[in-house]
Amino acid sequence: MEKQILNILLELQKDMKGVISNVKILKVDTKELRGDVQLLKTDTKELRGDVQSLKTDTKELRGDVQSLKTDTKELKGDVHLLKTDTKELKVNVQLLKNDTQELKTDVKLLKGDTGKLKSDVVDIKETVNRIERSQTEDVVALLKLMNKKTEDEFH
Repeated sequence: MEKQILNILLELQKDMKGVISNVKILKVDTKELRGDVQLLKTDTKELRGDVQSLKTDTKELRGDVQSLKTDTKELKGDVHLLKTDTKELKVNVQLLKNDTQELKTDVKLLKGDTGKLKSDVVDIKETVNRIERSQTEDVVALLKLMNKKTEDEFH
């Protein structure tokens, strides 16, 4: 019976080591996720700057188109090309806006995942604490049993 209890305690100790290892892995994963979120934030800021630059460029191109319209027929062909470029720029700006929105959504999802990971870590810590308490109780019970057996043998 004592061997069984000791074997159970050894199994619990092995399980605890595995749980602790998993908690460490979760901590590392959380740090990596935080780094990824920071990179996404940086990318979003850069994209916003690019969008602003594209908006400024588009305004400048529109001004150029207006002045070119007053020039010769040959220049009208160039103006048409600039209008096409402006439309492409608008499409690119819209694509950048869509990408930024997707990045924001991804950041929100990552934040949610981080919250979930934190909750999982708390659950794991509680499980480890319960296992430790259970092991302590088992050891105390085993010591009491051994003490009683020892006393019975001496009486």
